[in-house]
This record gives sequence, structure tokens and C-alpha cells, in this order.
Amino acid sequence: MLSKQCRAHLDEVGETGLQHMAQAFKTAVKLQLLVPALIIHGVAPRFFTHTATDVMTKILENRRGMDER
Repeated sequence: MLSKQCRAHLDEVGETGLQHMAQAFKTAVKLQLLVPALIIHGVAPRFFTHTATDVMTKILENRRGMDER
């Protein structure tokens, strides 16, 4: 059902297809929730000064931790 490339990627990140899908959806939701904060920050820079950077950094750090498994 999955192509060789898909299986190779899942093996590379050490996840099953369902785990990978869940992680991708979780990340997508987190990023979507940042959109209003980014829009507000764009209009009024004093609000949400580090919110997007902090969330994206945490996402990347968690991802790196998963890649090291």
C-alpha cells in the first residue's frame, strides 16, 4: 500500500504510518493556532513578541528528539 519511499521515510523517522500522521496533524494544528497571534503581532508588534518563535522552536526540538531515537 505504501511506496518504497514512504516506507523508507517512516523507517528513517522511526514511526508507523499512524504515528507519523498523528504527529503531522498535531504540528499542523499548533501552526494554525499561531496564525491569529502572527496577524495580531504584525499589526501591533508589542503583542505576542516571542509566541511564534517559541512554539516553532519547541516543535523543531521535539522533532529532533524523535529523530535521535
